[in-house]
Amino acid sequence: MKMRGVLLGTALALALPTAAMAATEGFYVGAGAGVNWTRDADVRNYPSSGFGLEESFKIGGIGDVSAGYATAIGVRAELEFAWRWRNSVDGTESATPALRNLGGKTSSIAFMGNALYDINTGTPFTPYIGLGAGVAEVRQSLRGVSDKDWVFAYQGIVGASYAVTDNVAVTLDYRYFATQDPEFDLGPVTSKGEYRNHTILAGLRYTFGGPSRPAPAASPAPMAPATQAQPQTEYQVFFDWDKATITPVSDKIIGDASAAAGRVRAVSIHVIGHTDTSGTPTYNQRLSLRRAEAVKRALIAKGTPANLVSIEGKGEQQLMVSTGPNVREPSNRRAQILIRVQ
Repeated sequence: MKMRGVLLGTALALALPTAAMAATEGFYVGAGAGVNWTRDADVRNYPSSGFGLEESFKIGGIGDVSAGYATAIGVRAELEFAWRWRNSVDGTESATPALRNLGGKTSSIAFMGNALYDINTGTPFTPYIGLGAGVAEVRQSLRGVSDKDWVFAYQGIVGASYAVTDNVAVTLDYRYFATQDPEFDLGPVTSKGEYRNHTILAGLRYTFGGPSRPAPAASPAPMAPATQAQPQTEYQVFFDWDKATITPVSDKIIGDASAAAGRVRAVSIHVIGHTDTSGTPTYNQRLSLRRAEAVKRALIAKGTPANLVSIEGKGEQQLMVSTGPNVREPSNRRAQILIRVQ
């Protein structure tokens, strides 16, 4: 075993997450499964020469679990455990006839620290890239003799996630995984091999502490200057993240607003759509207008004359709760219904 490589890998695995946790947004856990292709490997005597062969491998599997921390600027840091297995030796080639067509298999377990960056597209679809470093135990079996070695490991990651809800995302990524050359005692000689791997991994990620969804409720009626009670003239309708769909609770509020507009003989109704800051400004402007349009359609469906209703989209310009960029805040995902009376 190369102790220097093990120590270096362990240090990097611990340092990467620590460096990325400067600003926090939420903890998450993930799990995945997929397939791996171990590349052809040269096996040779070490430190002397004279013995050498090339192995080719069949496709194997992979399973992994991870835990990490996400920041508001799109940077994530995580610790990962991965197990690549069932890469049977498909065949061996060597100048020595006795070393041809040998059977065997290889596998590995790895403890990695990964640093990743999520690319905000303003939609549920989020591409990401990343790098990782750590340690891996590589196992090799050949001619019925097996051995293992702990070595420094590294990987590159390219993938994408799709947010099903505020907390749950499905993921799909490609990983190039490789290690320092491991050493194996495979009988009369000590050999040095290679371990390089292509991986396709599908998984699920759950983020804790997602934004709580306050129960949508009508805003308080403005205070009238006289003692006589005045009808409510403003209502608030809330939406799910990245949605312009009227929920059952919101539908009741819209019904109350429509009924109130009829009682007071409203001269106009103005609907203003809003968003949080989790998307791009351009995307959020369109989304806010879609929300205003959805409320207008619901008002008309409940008997409000169409010529009374006008709409406007403010995007992320008028936040109910002040936040930084790229923050999912349920209170900001809303539409105002403003009723003007004579």
